[in-house]
Amino acid sequence: MANNKQKNYEIRKKNQNDLRELEQFYTEGKIDNMLETIQERKEELVKQMIKYHDNHLKECKWDKEGNPIAWKVDINPLVINNYFFKPITPIGCQEPAYNAEKLSMVFDYYCDILAEVNDKIGNYPSSLTSFCRFSGITYNTLRQYKNSQDYNMRVIAEKIYDQIGDENVTMSQMGFVKERTTLFKMKSQNEMVEKVQPQVKVNVSAEIDMDRINERLNKYKRFASKKEK
Repeated sequence: MANNKQKNYEIRKKNQNDLRELEQFYTEGKIDNMLETIQERKEELVKQMIKYHDNHLKECKWDKEGNPIAWKVDINPLVINNYFFKPITPIGCQEPAYNAEKLSMVFDYYCDILAEVNDKIGNYPSSLTSFCRFSGITYNTLRQYKNSQDYNMRVIAEKIYDQIGDENVTMSQMGFVKERTTLFKMKSQNEMVEKVQPQVKVNVSAEIDMDRINERLNKYKRFASKKEK
């Protein structure tokens, strides 16, 4: 019994140590190590996408005899989000403290996975919230990066906002996603607002001098009557 308790304690301790190492990897890890790990993870995910594609093909076009001649992938956005865009750190761990270079690398990683998903599985739009989830940070943290005093961090965050906004507009224009839903998402997430015409209201505060107006009208009447004669 004592041996089992000791064994369970060692397992828990090892899991805690593994979690700490994973947290430290994205907060204090070296850039070269990140590049290597990200590349390995990308290759692994691409293999999983190809397997997902092959296992979820459905007939979508048939010839006159009823034989299938075209197939498409049966895509479930929630499955894609939870399977291929899982956070790079466990959801319960400490939030990574990115610098500008690391944040840009994780965004490039996110874009690469997104491109592979859209190439092999279907149309999956990018979003600020899915990137935040993927990178292990909150949406509020990304907004803080955008308003950071660090110029490089601010530039990277603004580029992320711009690129995701542009991708969503493009997919909407091409009919891959619903236009109204896209506009709503961009207003709420990308903090984009529509331009409105300024409302101009003219208030006339001066009183109208009716006596002066009547005097002028009478002059014109007298002048007109003289010409008629």
